[in-house]
Amino acid sequence: MTRSSMRKLYTALLQPLLSILSGLVLRRVLRGLLGIILIIIALGGVCVLIAESWTYLSSENDCYDTPQECRSNNAVGLVLGCSKYLDLKKTRRNYYFIGRMEAAAELWKSGKVRCIIVSGDNRVEDYNEPADMEEDLVKLGVPREKIVRDHAGLCTYDSVYRAKHIFGADKLIIVSQQDHVSRAVTIANHLNIEAEGLNAPLVPLTRSAWLRAWLRERGARVSMVYDLLSGRLPDHMGEPITLPEN
Repeated sequence: MTRSSMRKLYTALLQPLLSILSGLVLRRVLRGLLGIILIIIALGGVCVLIAESWTYLSSENDCYDTPQECRSNNAVGLVLGCSKYLDLKKTRRNYYFIGRMEAAAELWKSGKVRCIIVSGDNRVEDYNEPADMEEDLVKLGVPREKIVRDHAGLCTYDSVYRAKHIFGADKLIIVSQQDHVSRAVTIANHLNIEAEGLNAPLVPLTRSAWLRAWLRERGARVSMVYDLLSGRLPDHMGEPITLPEN
């Protein structure tokens, strides 16, 4: 048998064997990746279930649709911030923002709160959620001297934590849309703050926008569990600030 014919024989025998082996390796790799993906999905599902259960059990009896339903008196209002506009040109108003301002103004007029903290993001000079909230609340009839800005409310956990540890508020009525306010009340309860939630009006959304908002809130609730279990401090603290009295 010549060397050429032996090479052909080896090629004929080894090529199928190598193909079979590479196929087996590929299948094992794919099965391993699929297993990892399924484990990640399962763990994510467990985290979401824990966060949802914690939020529901902690806040279900403490969130209301009108100020008159809130049990607290002489509390401090805490309005959670969001962008006033939906575009950089500032031509499209954010209905989440409008709803929160209207609900906060109604809360003030109900006499349930002695002052209102407007807590939001002000990390850059031309983006100031607390200032925007203050201006709109004044237009809606809330006295400017009864509004206190918190410029370091970079997330819900920070806003609630700072309300107690920077502003000294131990009784809160928190204003935001329903899903958000439920999470905020859950955080407050864990931080030993007497808290109720006032549900701002919901915003009509398209199906895709609703799905994005729902998924974002699920992620935020999982993040909440980490914050509460770790007991982390907000990114910015500072010196105590005295709130206005009646």
